[in-house]
Formats: sequence, C-alpha cells, structure tokens
Amino acid sequence: MMRWLARIPDVISAALLALTAALVVAQVVVRYVLGGSLVWSEELTRLLFVWMVLVAASRAQPMRVDMLLDAMPPRLAALVSGIGTCLVAALTVYLVVGAWWMMDLTQSDSYMALGISLRWLYCALLVAGLLWLVRAAADITRCARVLFV
Repeated sequence: MMRWLARIPDVISAALLALTAALVVAQVVVRYVLGGSLVWSEELTRLLFVWMVLVAASRAQPMRVDMLLDAMPPRLAALVSGIGTCLVAALTVYLVVGAWWMMDLTQSDSYMALGISLRWLYCALLVAGLLWLVRAAADITRCARVLFV
C-alpha cells in the first residue's frame, strides 16, 4: 500500500510530462502547418511544466554530502542526519509560508490568455513544499528509530 502511495507523484509527473509534450507538439503543428497560433498554449505549457518539476522533485532524495555520515557510528550518524533533516524541514516550512503569502498576494492576478488565477503557479510550490515536509517527517522518524531503539 505504501509503495503505491509513494508512486502517485511519479504518475502525476508522467501525466504532466505527456500533457506538456502534447501541448508543445500542438503548438508547433498549429503554428507551422496550419499558420495559426494557440495563444493560451504557452502559458499553460509553462504552468504544467512548473507543476511537473515540483511534483517530481518531491520524490527526489535531498542533496547531501554524506561522506562524514558514512564515517560516523550509526547512532551518531542518525543524530546528525536527523538534525540536518530538521533544518531542511524548517526551511521548507518557510518556503510553504512564502508560497501561501504569494497565493494571497496574486489572488486577483490572472494569466492573460488562460484567464485563470496566477495563484495556480504558487499553489504548485505549496503542494510540493507540503510533500517535502511529509518526506522530512518520514526521514526524521527513521532517524529516531535508530536513535531510540
């Protein structure tokens, strides 16, 4: 069950990639074959790309230099890793709050061609930040198990 849940961001990212690719192909066909343009397609492509990247990034391992952690005893490595993960989680909370503020700030702004709120752009950052926090909580739990078991 947990493996299936962990795969949801992958499926969403793959669908967004396919949709973005189809939209870019449609832009090219309409422009160079039919001689017209899809005025809304560039904005939608950009928005879908941002969502795709941020949702996919929520599945990636955080970047770290673990040469020192590998040299430490397991419990000390878990402690240092847990402290680092707590720091990352605190910065991610700051990012989520900033995304919330930007959603509030841009509530009356909209994309010119799409006509939808610009909040959707910052909503992607909010969702990705929340997914990163879930991952950080799982990592902190894993470190705590090593420390207290």
